[in-house]
Amino acid sequence: MPYISIPYGKDTLGINIPDANFLGCYPPNTVVFPADENNLLTAAIDNPIGSSPLGEIVKPGQKVAIICDDITRPTPAYKIAPLLLERLHAAGIAAADIFFVLALGSHRDMTPAEIEQKLGKEIPSRYRVYNSRFRDSAGLVDLGMAPGGVRVWADKNAMSADIRIGIGSIVPHPAVGWSGGGKIIYPGVAGENTVAQFHLQHGKAGWNMFGADECPVRLNMEAWVDTVGLHFIVNIVGSPDGRIYRAVAGNYVKAQRAGVVYAKELYGIRIPQRADVVIASSYPSDDDFWQASKAILPGDLLAKDGGTVIIVTPCPEGVGPHPRYMEYIGNKDVDALLKQAEEGGDHDLVALPVAATVARIQQRIRLAIVSTGLKAADARLADMDHYSTLDQALHAALQRAGQHAQVAVLPYGAEIVPLIE
Repeated sequence: MPYISIPYGKDTLGINIPDANFLGCYPPNTVVFPADENNLLTAAIDNPIGSSPLGEIVKPGQKVAIICDDITRPTPAYKIAPLLLERLHAAGIAAADIFFVLALGSHRDMTPAEIEQKLGKEIPSRYRVYNSRFRDSAGLVDLGMAPGGVRVWADKNAMSADIRIGIGSIVPHPAVGWSGGGKIIYPGVAGENTVAQFHLQHGKAGWNMFGADECPVRLNMEAWVDTVGLHFIVNIVGSPDGRIYRAVAGNYVKAQRAGVVYAKELYGIRIPQRADVVIASSYPSDDDFWQASKAILPGDLLAKDGGTVIIVTPCPEGVGPHPRYMEYIGNKDVDALLKQAEEGGDHDLVALPVAATVARIQQRIRLAIVSTGLKAADARLADMDHYSTLDQALHAALQRAGQHAQVAVLPYGAEIVPLIE
């Protein structure tokens, strides 16, 4: 009877799975991480894909915004940013003309301690660092209409720059297949109404795009980024603990696509068949359920019709920045949720279409949650089962599926793309 240890925030949870039921445990693929990350990053930055070198893009006197993903992402920006600063200063850009914007999307502000964790100790003391604005209209600027009739609101600080440089990671993503590239702008530094349009397209797509090479939401998003301008990116493919496997830099479309090839080497996992029960940890996206629900997507890809997906997540911050998220999921009427998102009104227009995606998945599979931070009442709102222990959840799922049920485990569930053989 194999004993499986599953990441759970800074801790782990263990489970014994009967041999007869155990399909397999599927962590990221085993790859060789380079010994010298600095050389890896330097080679990527100095040999950009689809663009001129950074020193040829910027000119003295220009204002430069370095836009970085937030603390919910494991990107080791403190390893990347100093290399960019070296090149910017060598090109004649003064420190006073460089600032950092933390791309929060719809997440909460980062604390000073989190900013230091993300960027290192020196950068916040030498350069201006801003949390992006989302709902604060005074911190947003109207950039007009983008293709598809989408009005673009974006963070005023980020848009005040002459040059925008994005730092991020490439991992599987529910709405755009793979993160990275232009996502640092949309939804990274976009205003609430624009982010709502991003998620509405995801909700209306009607299929699970997690790990898709290209999908309509990404293509549309990239057209919106063209309206704003993203002049250079550095994207890494790495592990949840901050180790870097590969890095790409340059044009935000061409470099991102090259990075997806590397990301598949790490996160694309071949699995022989679908499972009756999937246990998926939300690690490393487990601060709140808004992030943790990413693990539902690979669980959906791996589970059979009528199967059960057990999400294992600590959620120390509870539901997260969208308190009505669980209520919307529990509505179960996908069309009604999408209609409310289109019509607006007194609703959370970002949470509605994301909830519609989860509600659509619940029409095919059963969702259960093992969590100390998410309350049982929250799970009931979303019509999900809640358990205090993983043993209880697995016992209930096996009773539901039958004695011959096959169980698969995704210990890094938020970042695994199951490829069913």
